[in-house]
Amino acid sequence: MSSTPAQLGYSMPAEWAPHRGTWLSWPHKEASWPGKFETVPGIFARMVQLLSEREEVHVNVSGPEMESRARGTLVRGTNLPNVFFHHFPTDDAWCRDHGPIFVQRTTSRGAEQAIIDWGYNAWGGKYPPFDLDDVIPSLVGQAFGIPVYHPGIVMEGGSIDVNGAGTLLTTPAGRCAADAGAPGARGPAAAGELRQLLYRQLARAATHV
Repeated sequence: MSSTPAQLGYSMPAEWAPHRGTWLSWPHKEASWPGKFETVPGIFARMVQLLSEREEVHVNVSGPEMESRARGTLVRGTNLPNVFFHHFPTDDAWCRDHGPIFVQRTTSRGAEQAIIDWGYNAWGGKYPPFDLDDVIPSLVGQAFGIPVYHPGIVMEGGSIDVNGAGTLLTTPAGRCAADAGAPGARGPAAAGELRQLLYRQLARAATHV
């Protein structure tokens, strides 16, 4: 894909915009919750229940065994027709950071989606391994026939917040756009990369990088 998503007419919707579903990665790495992991699957199950009342819930699991355990944890009242398990193995449960960023555009054929697949390195390589997490967006794209754009930027999805009209909030260093443009790029260089990826109109809007 030679053109950027913004050049192709895509933009990232606001955080609060209506959406079809939520993606989660089922928890399994006990080291992420030392001494507290026993309660975590149940909390995720409650999240699935509440989300499934109003929208689809897509859950990444390593395979049939983990899916069976996860299904056994789901609580009464979960709207099961809205819950979908995908055998996409992960290293950890932080789907907000390693999952796909969906962008959309409207054409004569109707609404179309694309996925931005940031590079993911678990907060600067602090929590290896992360190879499985890094490929989750591409696996989602392949499964649903959604085009995937690879910008070559290392970033966690949870490090940005957008309003759907061209404003993007993030932090100046560390977790966002660490590899934008050139190694170690920050500030204007990172902002320029994000303009091309997420918004055609960002050049005339406020940016916070």
